[in-house]
Amino acid sequence: MKNIVPESITKVIQHLMSFPGYGEKASKRFTLNLLKMPKGEAVDFIKEVAQMIEKVVPCKECGLFTEEEICPICKDEGRDRKTICVVEESFDGFIIEQTGKFKGLYHVLGGRLSPLEGITPKDLNIDKLLKRVEELAVEEVLIATNPTVEGEATANYIQNLLKNKNVSITRLAYGLPFGAVLENADEFTLSKAIEFKIKI
Repeated sequence: MKNIVPESITKVIQHLMSFPGYGEKASKRFTLNLLKMPKGEAVDFIKEVAQMIEKVVPCKECGLFTEEEICPICKDEGRDRKTICVVEESFDGFIIEQTGKFKGLYHVLGGRLSPLEGITPKDLNIDKLLKRVEELAVEEVLIATNPTVEGEATANYIQNLLKNKNVSITRLAYGLPFGAVLENADEFTLSKAIEFKIKI
């Protein structure tokens, strides 16, 4: 049967499918939505993507995405430079920053350990973390990797590297989100809720 899908569409779908989390259906849906946009809006969108790729770089200090060599957080002398929050990706740091509750610095690993995907410690920004801990005489490292098997493995690996560094190692508390119903909680979330129970 002859393939009637235009080659230009196929190429876009294939590129999207190379992104983590984008399967064929999601890639086709994104491409369809792009094609259904008014041509002017679609072109503006593509220009904005190109501009983002041109301007945005990882901060040379912490790895957060920024449009400058050093991000505003690392430049801010008012931040607590004795505390570093370790995150998997920049957007994890952005989310934490939006809470307004964390006043220290960030460190982006650029992923998480995943032997099945071939991601090992050398693929992550771990050596720079150890260097920053020593250079800044950091007193606390808050590990904020995601609550997944890979995130836990990454947190444990970092914890083992830091345990002899005279630094306090903390972890984001895990458990049930506010308003959650017990019967809808998965086993991992529930076990963490029990593990990190609080006294009232």
